[in-house]
Amino acid sequence: MLSKPSPKEIARVHGAEELEFLRRRVIFWRDDYVSHAPAAGGEDYLFLVYEFIQEIEEQLYLYVRRLRVTDHIDDDQLNDFMAFCYQQVDYLRNHIMQGNGA
Repeated sequence: MLSKPSPKEIARVHGAEELEFLRRRVIFWRDDYVSHAPAAGGEDYLFLVYEFIQEIEEQLYLYVRRLRVTDHIDDDQLNDFMAFCYQQVDYLRNHIMQGNGA
């Protein structure tokens, strides 16, 4: 007989699903910013990087902190997600300054 998952296990599954959804959202945002900035556009387009950072901080950071506080995710998942977000910021910055995202 299979045991019923605990509330904590259910919360963790929900948290992982939510982070995956948010990763897709961040990539969607990144691609939208990239579409507005010419490759190697230079410093004139760096304002897009700052707007992207602001969007992440205002729209996502408090939400993922709440997921952590409510034990839907652990510290490692929170840190990994925020590192992922800032990797996307770096991708945008590299696109603007060097003409690539690598």
